[in-house]
Amino acid sequence: MVAVSLFDQLEVTPQTTPHIELDCAWQLGQIAQASQWPDPSQFLGDLPPTESNLVYRAVKLLQTEENVSQGARIVLRKRIPSASGFGGASSDAAAALVAANLAWNLGCPIQRLSELAASLGSDIPFFLHAGQLGSGQAVATGRGEKIATFEGKRLDLVLVRPAGGLSTPEVFRRCRIPETPESAKAMVAALQSDQQASMPRQLTNRLCLPARELSPRIDRLATLCEQLDVVAHQMSGSGSGYFAICRNRSHAQRVAARLHAANVGMVFPVTTCGMRALRN
Repeated sequence: MVAVSLFDQLEVTPQTTPHIELDCAWQLGQIAQASQWPDPSQFLGDLPPTESNLVYRAVKLLQTEENVSQGARIVLRKRIPSASGFGGASSDAAAALVAANLAWNLGCPIQRLSELAASLGSDIPFFLHAGQLGSGQAVATGRGEKIATFEGKRLDLVLVRPAGGLSTPEVFRRCRIPETPESAKAMVAALQSDQQASMPRQLTNRLCLPARELSPRIDRLATLCEQLDVVAHQMSGSGSGYFAICRNRSHAQRVAARLHAANVGMVFPVTTCGMRALRN
């Protein structure tokens, strides 16, 4: 798992009453980018109602577990498309736990916040532990809650969110777990050595096959990435988002321009980055 430079904006303000209020909306720039298509929601995804939103649930859980009498006003402006497999909701929930912990002056250690995070979603602890080290790169095992951070080299990537998101539960229901899992050692070694030539070109995502059964757009993205001669490419998480690892920033910009011209969806050239840098 790696953190990249596509992020949402979150503000938490403490309130004297115990009420928790969430103002969640898309950033205007994202609405403008998606408006080139007849149905922008096909590319941005849906924003869940307040009580189902992971940010609200995270802050409410912290309030309940720590017996906090105060409430909070939360303003969330989203850039990361939902139902994309890019970890938008998970990163927002982690940020909300950190921000509420500070706003309420609770002093909870990261380990305590991570325990709460794991009860909400297996991806959320990554954004807490990787942020502590600052590298923003880690191997996640178990359900995803066991985090082993490492110092990896900077990568230039392109993310694509095609039309239509995918339901994570539905993708997982269709997934078949192999008897022998593949090792991540070669990928980690390539990230640590800065030798892109040693990076496996064929990356594995066991959720890709069931996702392809639900969305034909994933196969098209794979074909386009092969034609653009990227270092490696694969579906992100449970989809429908896709990523391509590029040789450098200029290559990523060219790949992004080609994918944008192909009208495959919302395109984001990004870099890997330390989480601490984003907080500063």
